[in-house]
Amino acid sequence: MLGTAPSRRLACVLASAFAVVVAFPPAARAQSSSDQAAAEALFKQGRDLMAAGQYSAACPKFVESERLDPAPGTLLNLATCYEKNGQVASAWVTFKEAATAAKKADQPERARMARDKAAEIEPNLPTLTIVVPAAADRPDLQIRRDGEAVGRPEWSTPIPVDPGTHVVEASGPGMITWQVSATIAGPSSKASVEVPVLEAAPRSETPASPQPPAIPTPVAPPSAAPETTGGAAPNPHPGSTQRTVAWVFGGVGLAGLATGAILGGVALSQKNDAEGSCVESVCVPAGYNSMQHARSTATLSDVAFAVGGGLLATGLVFYVTAPHPRGPTVAVVPVWLGSAGAGGLLRASF
Repeated sequence: MLGTAPSRRLACVLASAFAVVVAFPPAARAQSSSDQAAAEALFKQGRDLMAAGQYSAACPKFVESERLDPAPGTLLNLATCYEKNGQVASAWVTFKEAATAAKKADQPERARMARDKAAEIEPNLPTLTIVVPAAADRPDLQIRRDGEAVGRPEWSTPIPVDPGTHVVEASGPGMITWQVSATIAGPSSKASVEVPVLEAAPRSETPASPQPPAIPTPVAPPSAAPETTGGAAPNPHPGSTQRTVAWVFGGVGLAGLATGAILGGVALSQKNDAEGSCVESVCVPAGYNSMQHARSTATLSDVAFAVGGGLLATGLVFYVTAPHPRGPTVAVVPVWLGSAGAGGLLRASF
């Protein structure tokens, strides 16, 4: 039993060491070592620059060194650099941070020194007060100092700031942003700015919705005016050409009907001559020939009647369908039907 307890304690120590190794892998430890090295180098550069009186260049070195490897000593040097550079408010804040960090690190001497320096600077702190009257206050009012938001608890309260020029602006939705510059001359300097009632921003007129471009109505190109001879006015009726064609068809059709009528009469005469040379169905050669001629002539007459009638009908259709500005016209056309010579008059109105 006595030998078992030390073994257990050794096992616990090894387990703890293993847990530390697992919790901080090599990459993380290497990164931490690299940061520490960079922080140390920056700290030394800051000390050298501050010793040379180049405080504006030294302060950023301490800031970066503190970011990489926080330490109470770095904060003390940064606070001292701010004080030497005239940044009183920044020095006061940094001395207070250094006192807190030194106390946590169990460095009472540094903590006491930082507290003493902060107390020494505090009576000479320059302040800037941003006054917001009740008339200017509104729920959506926003206050900024040097681009940083200023919370409502800071309004109308003297806030320590570094010497120099500070820009204060007030804004709100739909309001014109108000801006002013306040100058802090040096330690113990006091400045105050009062925010006025913000003016409403002018309403921008809503642009009218763009209308689609109008589509131009297609316009037929003007037809060339026919040439006139002797000052005669051109025919204004577009149906005149169609009526002319109708008259041509009608004239040819009438000629066909007349030809059919003539051939019909010839065929009838030839038939009568042939019947004089025939007794019942028996004909002499002359009578037989006359009968064949009569039949051929009758066929030609039928063809002439058919062609003429078709052309005449086509002409009538053309004429009726053509635009006609005048009143109805009555036409009487003689019509012969067949080789027998039957016929009549065709009366049409259009």
